Amino acid sequence: MTEDCRPRLLLVDDEPANLQILRHILQEDYRLLFARNGEKALQLAADESPNLILLDVMMPDVTGLEVCRRLKATPATARIPVIFVTALSDPQDESGGFEAGAVDYIAKPVSAPIVKARVRTHLSLVRVDELYASRLQIIQRLGRAAEYKDNETGLHVVRMSHYSAILARAAGLGDRLADDILHAAPMHDVGKLGIPDA
Repeated sequence: MTEDCRPRLLLVDDEPANLQILRHILQEDYRLLFARNGEKALQLAADESPNLILLDVMMPDVTGLEVCRRLKATPATARIPVIFVTALSDPQDESGGFEAGAVDYIAKPVSAPIVKARVRTHLSLVRVDELYASRLQIIQRLGRAAEYKDNETGLHVVRMSHYSAILARAAGLGDRLADDILHAAPMHDVGKLGIPDA
């Protein structure tokens, strides 16, 4: 028996018919979880860590906007992308959805090609973020490895990283490039790992 490696999506809507439509569109490519209210959605998000959430806005008790805010305020679920799927199509409603933390907004009635394309796009962005985070961890671990060679080097590596970022900003390179330099600077002493103690 092989494990199902398809991405896991949480579909949240208080109307069963809407969940059925989304199930029909997405079931071939994704593993699906379902919730018919906000509290159940929050519980499933925490317990199952879905890769993406499709969330209705207008639900009784806890609205989709509140669910999204609570997801984003909780470290364990903050990175899960949320796409609102709603009948509210006014620009103000859309703006409110983005302010709550959603990454996208799809108006009902939904179009199958649009739902599939948006889900695929946001899942690929998640993979890019995960790849960046794993590369950053490798760089940080190599920097830490240099600390074992020379105790002074560890503190030096941290200082040099921060000094490099400060200098980059002062030189007008911008926050993004300064952050890249902050994270890359620890690599400058990694060569010490290959130098024999003698």
